[in-house]
Amino acid sequence: MKRLQFILLLLFSHLVGARQESVWITFRKEPIMARNATFSLLRVRDERSIKSQLGTIFSSPRGSLSVRSNDEITGVFDDLLRPGFRPDSSRVPVIIRIQELVFSEKAKTDFQADGSCRLELAFDVMRDGKPVQLTTYTARTIYTRSFGQTDRLELVARKALESAAQYLSNWIKINREKSPALVKGLKFVYIDHRIQQASGDTVFYDPLHPLTWDDFQAAPRLGSRNAASIFPTFSYEGHSRWVNGYIQIELTFKTFMVKSMSWVRPGNKDDYALRHEQKHFDIVKLIVERFKQRIVADTDMDLDDYNSRVQFLYLDAYRDMNRWQEQYDHETQHGINHAEQERWNHKIAQDLKNAEDLTAIMLSTRQ
Repeated sequence: MKRLQFILLLLFSHLVGARQESVWITFRKEPIMARNATFSLLRVRDERSIKSQLGTIFSSPRGSLSVRSNDEITGVFDDLLRPGFRPDSSRVPVIIRIQELVFSEKAKTDFQADGSCRLELAFDVMRDGKPVQLTTYTARTIYTRSFGQTDRLELVARKALESAAQYLSNWIKINREKSPALVKGLKFVYIDHRIQQASGDTVFYDPLHPLTWDDFQAAPRLGSRNAASIFPTFSYEGHSRWVNGYIQIELTFKTFMVKSMSWVRPGNKDDYALRHEQKHFDIVKLIVERFKQRIVADTDMDLDDYNSRVQFLYLDAYRDMNRWQEQYDHETQHGINHAEQERWNHKIAQDLKNAEDLTAIMLSTRQ
């Protein structure tokens, strides 16, 4: 009986001695940063099938060690990434899912091993309370170390995570305005350009500064029987940026008249004639307000081609402007018919006020 106990004791001692030892990694708290970060860290999830270790490395040509972390990997990732990827209106909140983080090696010499750290991550955003995948990342970081140089493992893992963070920042920068997962929708911001240039050839529409005859600087057109003529028109400029999950399109509208193409005959510079020309200018502003409304209400506006759609609506509005100008001059007989002129004065003023009010309401309720 004693002999059997002795044999079992020897066998148990042998098994204990054969148990694989571990090398423990302690990650430094120094934050990982990325150039021009485009995301913030929402949370980290560990989806690895084996969470207790980070692979196996060589301790000698024939000996091996399991790699383990002194801290939970989700906490490590959070500590390393959160300081450099804090929430910001220009950053996308991202969930990082760890699918693999594993070291593997092969003996190179009697003193060295060649190894790699394989990192697999998936990146999600939240949409309507559910995670939606943005992209994935898989990479191997290659290294060579001497058997006793286990402190390099932390540096290799850190480098792998740093590369992944930079990859995601670059990916979002490229895809943020075209990836359905990144964009909730479109929002429009409207700006009316009113800054006047003292020596310029244009007068921008400003309700606080109506036209004067000094703004009409061209020579009267030969053959025309009109007392005066104004050249009013409009244009727009736009740029977009990502804000809190939306593509915010900032459109600057320019309603203006061209001095060098607008004229008045000597002896016709009275208030009545000037008011007629001012109403031509007001019509353009009215058309611009309706152009703004069409943009917000347009059901065919989409992420892929909103520039072309806005341009299409602009051309439509431009045609409307020309129709309105022709109808105005036709019905007022270029201002000769005083009764019609008074009716149009009232109509344009009321329509413009209503249009400006409606634009403000649509911007606040439909976006």
